[in-house]
Amino acid sequence: MNISSDSGLFLRALAHLLPAMARPPLREALRAGLGGALALGLMAVLLERFRPETAGMMLIAPLGATAFLLFAVPNSPLAQPWPALVGNMLSALVATAVVMAGLPQPIDIILAIGGSFVAMALARAMHPPGAAVALWAVLTAPVIQEIGYAFVLTPVAVDTALLILAATIWNRATGRAYPFRLPIDAPSPPAPIRRALPPPEELETLLESLRLTANIGVEDLTRLLEELERRHPHSAPPPR
Repeated sequence: MNISSDSGLFLRALAHLLPAMARPPLREALRAGLGGALALGLMAVLLERFRPETAGMMLIAPLGATAFLLFAVPNSPLAQPWPALVGNMLSALVATAVVMAGLPQPIDIILAIGGSFVAMALARAMHPPGAAVALWAVLTAPVIQEIGYAFVLTPVAVDTALLILAATIWNRATGRAYPFRLPIDAPSPPAPIRRALPPPEELETLLESLRLTANIGVEDLTRLLEELERRHPHSAPPPR
């Protein structure tokens, strides 16, 4: 038995459990934390002021996860307005339909969570907090059965839209671009510096093959390649 070899294998396996991302600067962590806290805190104050009888129901727990994505990683494909709003709404819709059927809770959980995954994927609206919205609806089934499909609009759609608005204002005021994706009618960006930059279709296929489409968008990957070329201009391959 080779103890040294086994020890090395164990350490390599243990390394997979360590943090996979770089530590963000303290300034960035404070920027995101303060923005998310202020947004949710302000929403809570407004609800207590104008709708005290339903304030507890209007601010649901999964919105904390949505706020984290919108304020902490605003350039993530998972944090953009479409997946945030549509993902939460579709998950709420699926879960409400399941709960209204009156099935046993374990079956409700399976159908609501699985259905929310499929619905978000088909709508290209992958938003992890959406699954939490679906689970929350099942765990509070009596409340959902009482208010019915209105749950999709209030609190889910209204609160998510308010968070998106707050994130847009805060991120732009603190130097972050949000929403990150360019609108269809945006002017074309300048020609890329990299001489052999693959077309967007090829980059998208590459991300799909590596199963990274939920982690980084084509625009982000393009920016990384262009910045790499800018920093190392002499390493570019010759023109085709």
